[in-house]
Amino acid sequence: MKNRYKYIATLLIGFLVVLSSCNDSDFLKEVPETFYTVENSFNTVDQVNASVTNQYVHIRYWFQINFFQKGLGTDLLDTPYWRSGGSGYSNFSNWSTDYGSTYNVFEALFQLISFANMTIEGAASENITWDNPSDYEYVIAQSKFFRGYAYLTLGECYGGVPIVDEVITTPRFDFVRSTREETYKFAIQNFEEAISGMPDYPTEAGRVAKGATYHYLSEAYLALAIEMNNSTEYLNKAIEAATKTMELHSLMTDRFGSRAIPNGGTAMNGVAAYVEDGDVFFDLFQRGNLDYVEGNTEALWTLQNDYAIQKEYGGNNYLPYPREFGPVLRDAKFKAEYIEEGSSDSPWSGLTTAYVGGRGVSSVAPTNYATTVIWQDKFADDLRNSAVNIRREFICLDEGHSMYGQVVPVEMLDESTLDRFYPVWTKFSPLDDWGYEDLSDGGDRSNMYRDEYACRLAETYLLRAEAYFRLGNNTQAAADINTLRRRAQCAYEVSADEISIDLILDERARELFLEERRWSTLLRMGGTVATDQIAKYGYCQVDYPSATAPSGWNLFPFPQKVIDSNLDTVLEQNPGWN
Repeated sequence: MKNRYKYIATLLIGFLVVLSSCNDSDFLKEVPETFYTVENSFNTVDQVNASVTNQYVHIRYWFQINFFQKGLGTDLLDTPYWRSGGSGYSNFSNWSTDYGSTYNVFEALFQLISFANMTIEGAASENITWDNPSDYEYVIAQSKFFRGYAYLTLGECYGGVPIVDEVITTPRFDFVRSTREETYKFAIQNFEEAISGMPDYPTEAGRVAKGATYHYLSEAYLALAIEMNNSTEYLNKAIEAATKTMELHSLMTDRFGSRAIPNGGTAMNGVAAYVEDGDVFFDLFQRGNLDYVEGNTEALWTLQNDYAIQKEYGGNNYLPYPREFGPVLRDAKFKAEYIEEGSSDSPWSGLTTAYVGGRGVSSVAPTNYATTVIWQDKFADDLRNSAVNIRREFICLDEGHSMYGQVVPVEMLDESTLDRFYPVWTKFSPLDDWGYEDLSDGGDRSNMYRDEYACRLAETYLLRAEAYFRLGNNTQAAADINTLRRRAQCAYEVSADEISIDLILDERARELFLEERRWSTLLRMGGTVATDQIAKYGYCQVDYPSATAPSGWNLFPFPQKVIDSNLDTVLEQNPGWN
């Protein structure tokens, strides 16, 4: 049973705090009653563990509720034009040195760093007695993991940033940017120091262990190698770290878990658990299947969501994908010649939200690259593209129309409403009501309550494939990619001479759509990879014909607010943002 530690946000003393009291004779005079520091704020092991929990709670929001890092504005997804009026993320004329999405990520990562620093120092407090040294080591390991993760992501997206490895107790205005190389090396140092204190496997659902640590260590070495002109030394280290992850974990290759039980299974909301036409990729994303402790050997680090916790404590223990990413089929209309007397102009009038698996409002929609380009021709025959995993056909639910109960061809729809009509990824919008636990409590299919991958082994294979490719070993790169393609029962396996960054990006999109940190992937590759990919496939200039495409930069802007507040030392802005 899942431990509740990961669901309940804990209020912590993260910064220097002064509590004051009032004197009856002079109520305006502030008299500090207690002066809290790291040294006197941590007095028990439970307080330290709560500080560790806070790191999980904090980063969980930025993985699953804030979608920006997953690719808003990239080649994968954006806010549709009809929803945004052309002001979506990939209208880069709207970006600035204090662009809200990039500033918020920067701030959140430095908050994570501050929580990690506070925990590391607090755990060493002389006030605390650790009965089990391994408990102390695991606390330090988790905090260094999160600090490494934060600096890796900062380096990928912003380049060199100030390195802060201690709790700051007085105002400072003299921070200095490290180089991107130094930032990556600091992330690597944290991951490497974390490994010795990590268990081989998560001891509780949601905890990190050696697998996730080696995974991000591999990514950090790969990022450093690219920054150093494809350094052979660091590419080999990236391969070594990825291989260590693979020695601990294995891909799920057969059907498993909550919906793969033939001849019945647990029924919920009147729907049997078993799905006859499911497959292993389908099973990877079914509630109850995502954690290592639930038997999923592919899971490296999983974010926890539980309806019972959400119902009792509130918060954001849910995934809003069905609502935010769902197409608005009720707004798609028949062409005039197909509207029949007694029927609606919408073929999915009334019951559409139940059928497509979510109450879609299309705040975010996939690009043509995600829905079509990566699945064309020889890449079409793929479990990840199967009818149960990407639902592309929709049945008319208007009982007054002659098409009732039949699949509605796209050709019958009014072209002006086709931007509301796009496929539904089952891993982000349940196939049926079994995926919605809150219906009996008034839920409307807006949210789902399953766990969420932060990273899984499939991505490790793609990291190692990229490292092999950059070393010039295309044979091994193809072998790693084809390991995933065989699991997906693809009719076509790639050859060594096909391997390229473009193919690797395509395969990442096929396997990891809305899982990977797409901005980190594109920006860490350096050069013009990000801007070229976005200009070719993004909404800018395609769906937003008047929008400005990205050019002249390959890093997010360093927040101008941070530059302006650092009064004693000049922090340089990233190229292309002056």
